[in-house]
Amino acid sequence: MTTPHGPRPVSASAGRLAGPGTAPGGDPEPLEHRWNRIWALLPFALLAPASVIAALDTTGWIARGLILALAVALAGWHIWWILCNPQWPEQSLAHMAVYFLGAIALLAALRSRDEVFVIAVSGFFPMAFVALPGAWAYPGVVLLSLLTVPEAPRGLWQGLTLGDLLFPTVGVAVASFIGAMMRTVEREAIRRREVNARLVALADENAALQARLVEQARQAGVTAERARLARDMHDTVAQGLAGIVTQLETAEADPDDTARRLRIARDLARDSLVEVRRSVAALRPALLDDADLAEALAREVDAWRHRNDIAATFTVTGTPVPLDAAVDEAVLRVAQEALSNTARHAKASRLGVTLSYMEDMLVLDIRDDGEGFAVDAEPRQGFGLTAMRQRVEQLDGSVHIESKPGAGTAVSVSLPLDGDDQ
Repeated sequence: MTTPHGPRPVSASAGRLAGPGTAPGGDPEPLEHRWNRIWALLPFALLAPASVIAALDTTGWIARGLILALAVALAGWHIWWILCNPQWPEQSLAHMAVYFLGAIALLAALRSRDEVFVIAVSGFFPMAFVALPGAWAYPGVVLLSLLTVPEAPRGLWQGLTLGDLLFPTVGVAVASFIGAMMRTVEREAIRRREVNARLVALADENAALQARLVEQARQAGVTAERARLARDMHDTVAQGLAGIVTQLETAEADPDDTARRLRIARDLARDSLVEVRRSVAALRPALLDDADLAEALAREVDAWRHRNDIAATFTVTGTPVPLDAAVDEAVLRVAQEALSNTARHAKASRLGVTLSYMEDMLVLDIRDDGEGFAVDAEPRQGFGLTAMRQRVEQLDGSVHIESKPGAGTAVSVSLPLDGDDQ
């Protein structure tokens, strides 16, 4: 059959009249292909009994032989043009015109021998729509209908009545209607198959996209976990080792205080080991296990003051409110990093830490009176300030650092408080 936009591709036509079961691509055979094969076999089903009846009604071996020879020739003609060359039907007008005119000539010869061959003629009406492309099927139907007129092959149309012409006319109308319906059904089947193919392609594309998204999410998770471990390792191992080094250097410089410094170094090592294990297990810092953020910061500042012999104060302003665990951890880690930097680099004599609970903002301020540094020289602090900013920015917060040589350093961390934190 013909598609809405003209003849279908050759590959599809080739599959229409092939063997049953599956299409050439291995997919289930479309229904219209099965019907086309049925229409292609219908002429044999009607030609055979008509030939037998005509042979039995005919006297003389020569006459019988001529009928059977014409029937075999018609069958062979049909086999060659339709079944042996399935790429031609509905694709090549020239080939199918030769086929159809030849079939009409052989049918006319048989029809002239016996009226019973009108049965065989009726078997070729569907072939007009299977073989001839586009609107050419309708002239084919008209030519076939001429063979159904009584005595038409002999040209003896004289004396024909209106009733004699009624059957061919009705036959043309019925055959044309059925053929048009065949093509309409086939076009709809092709359209549905194309839609289904597009849906399958879209489903495959969506599945591939989903797989890519899952892989990207997995990679993002791996990257985020690596970044978290890097920050936590810095906030635990690096700070702990830095503190241990500081204590050992102090002990070396002041032999009278060696025992105390060694105890502090030992405690730092143990605390760092605990924090490393907790970081690997993605647990909160130990200071937050039994205390809120303000209490944890107070303990951290007090411990830092005793370790470094530097005056340090901690102040809370505003009304403390419960915070999200991620906010608690981020603020504590940032404070630990700032305190560690002060101990290692600032040479400060005083340090002040202020935690301010505002209406919609949490602010942590850490100020020292140390040597200070040029802000554009922050990279000398290594990964610490980078990790500090990463932690805060993940929570939509910000970090501001003010410092200049000889004027101390101020670190201010601001984090928004959403409805769940108030």
